[in-house]
This record gives sequence, C-alpha cells and structure tokens, in this order.
Amino acid sequence: MARPSKSRNSKRPPSSATTPPRTNNQNNNNNTATKPSASSPFTTPSPTLQTLLSTFPPSHIYILHQDPTPPSHRRQIFLVPLLFNTLLLLLLTYRLTTALPTYLALFASILGYQSPSSINLPATPFPQIIQIIAQRMAMFTFDGLILARYVAEWPLLFFWGGGSEGGNEDPGIGCMGCRLRIGFPAAGKEVVVRRSRRWASDIVAVRSTLLSGISNKDEKENEMKTLAIIKTATAKPRLRSKSGMSLIDSDWDLYYSGMVAAHSLSSETPQWAELEKAGPIICLFDPACEAWRVWRPWDDDNDNDINQEEEGSSKLRRFKDLLTAMGREGLFFRWVELMQYETNSEGPFTQARREKTIAASRTLFAGVGVNWDEVIDGIGGLDGLPGMEVTS
Repeated sequence: MARPSKSRNSKRPPSSATTPPRTNNQNNNNNTATKPSASSPFTTPSPTLQTLLSTFPPSHIYILHQDPTPPSHRRQIFLVPLLFNTLLLLLLTYRLTTALPTYLALFASILGYQSPSSINLPATPFPQIIQIIAQRMAMFTFDGLILARYVAEWPLLFFWGGGSEGGNEDPGIGCMGCRLRIGFPAAGKEVVVRRSRRWASDIVAVRSTLLSGISNKDEKENEMKTLAIIKTATAKPRLRSKSGMSLIDSDWDLYYSGMVAAHSLSSETPQWAELEKAGPIICLFDPACEAWRVWRPWDDDNDNDINQEEEGSSKLRRFKDLLTAMGREGLFFRWVELMQYETNSEGPFTQARREKTIAASRTLFAGVGVNWDEVIDGIGGLDGLPGMEVTS
C-alpha cells in the first residue's frame, strides 16, 4: 500500500509565526522611496543637476531661472541697496565712535572706579537721579534694541551675509560678496537662485503631499497655498521682465551661495546647459530617498503648441515688459513708431533695410542711455520679433 503523502504545512510552523506578507501599502511606500509619484509634478533631475543641488540646505524650496535684464539695468538696481547700506554703515560707525566713551565710562563706574558717569547719590536730588536713569535706559534701548538688533542687520547681511532665514545659515556671502564673485553677466546668462522664506518653515508637512500628490482635506489646502505661491513667483511676465533683486518679496529671498555655486560651473558643463533651458526650475528635497526633485512649471503650459504669430506677440510683450521695468515704456512706443515708418515704406523689407532699421533703433536707444544690444539679448535676439522679418 502506498504511504500517504504528508502535507508540506505540517513541517512548517503556523502562519502566525512566519513573517506576514507585504501589503499593498508597504509596496507603495517602497516605491515612493525610490521615485516620485506619477501624480506629482516633481521629477528626478539629471545627476549633474543633482550634484549642484546637493550643496543647498534641504529645508527650503528653491527656484532657479535666468535673469533676462541687461547688465546695465542690474547695476542700476544694485546701486540702490549699495548706497542705502553704505549710508547705514557710516551712521552706525559714527554712533559707535560717539557712544563708545560713554559706555566705557559706565562700565568703569560699575567696576567701582570714578568716571564722568559716576553719580554722587547723597548730593544728587532724587528727581535728577530719575532723569539720569531714564536717559540711560533710553540710550540702552535705542543702541541695543533698535540699532544693534534691527538696523545693523541690514548692512551686515548685505556686505557679509550670514543670514539665518528659516533656520538655514548662509555664512560669508551676502549680496555684495555675490556680485564681487559673479559680476553682472550678460542678459540670460545670470542664474538666479531664490529660496522660500518663513512661510515654508513647515515645509516638512507640505513636502510629502507635493511629492506624492496624495493628501487629505487639510493637507490639500496647504498644498494648494504652496503651489499658488510657487506659480505666482514663476509667472512668465514677472520672470521675463524683472531682475533677480526685483523679485525679492515676503515669500522669496535670494540665495547668494547658490548663485555663486551655479556660476562656479563652467559654461561647457552639462549642469550649465540644463540651467539654460527655458523656464524656471522648482527644487524640493525628498527625505525618503535623500535626493532632490525638480519641477518645470512652464513645461505644463504647452508652449510648443503655439503658432509662430503667437510667439512673435509673446516676444513683443517681453520687449515691452523689459523696457517698462527699466522705466522706459515711452521708448518702446517710439521704437514702434520707428518700425511702422520703416516697414510701411515702399518696397520689400530687404536685409539692407533691416540693418538700417537696427542702426536707427540702436541710435534711438542710445539717445536715452539704453543699450540696444543688451535689451535684444534679454528677449532672446531679433529672430521672431514682429517687423524684423526680411521679405526678400
């Protein structure tokens, strides 16, 4: 008679003693630890860009984009905070030199030495003692709270950096240090790095919903607020007409160390080629896989589907916005009149007439102190600009 076969389960311990099978949630968690969710706009950057981002503190959201404004315009904007902070520094230095003897005399009195700040209590009337105490308290409040705490912070951050907005320090590189290192590159060649301010101090709570695309009702509200701030900061009219310093507001500040790091790259490297692509790059650190994620919001606008006429109108708007940002809106309309005169003249718009029009435009701009070539570089060249097409 054949021996009955034993069940395999009889040789194994009960299922409760074995490792429980993985659930779908566990599998999904493992997948999200290696790549972003398909429902999230954030994607994995190239290894070269990942290397650049690895130098950034991970507690902020960053925006990388090009500055389209001419170098002359950026110099004029830079002069405003330079003069303002230089004046503050001179006033603080003057106050320090005038107040230092007073504080040294007070310190000597505290140590028990006779000094001009010493008070002969038995011989001094009580009302006069109260007056002296009030004057010294006012001096301490003005120097210690107002000047040292608030006013001195502006020139210190401007010249030497060391800010700690949102808990991240940026030691040694302020606005002045950044300009000394990178200068004022040509239009479209300066990489602007902006980082979130205190509104993103709770970025840990928002980060998971941005990267996964999955959230409950409360998380969805925070996610929508964050996306609204990001989309406002990356609106095309703003980025196509404003310099990096003009984009500083209550939500975003410039990250000067990041700008120096970006410009330390050679223009021949793959990192620089990726930074020169059209549109901003939103950068967010993913702690699940200890890597950065990026999002190009302009890629969602289907710009490649617009026709050539719309592209020309868009470039003309950028041209107008750029001149308006420079305070030269009237110059734009004078240029339009010049173009109408040249293009409406008899005969085809030949290459010779095009060169003549360019020369006249250069003269028109130079008459009001604007560099024509820098402005044209800021909008990506003359190609596609309405009125400049050669007809024969």
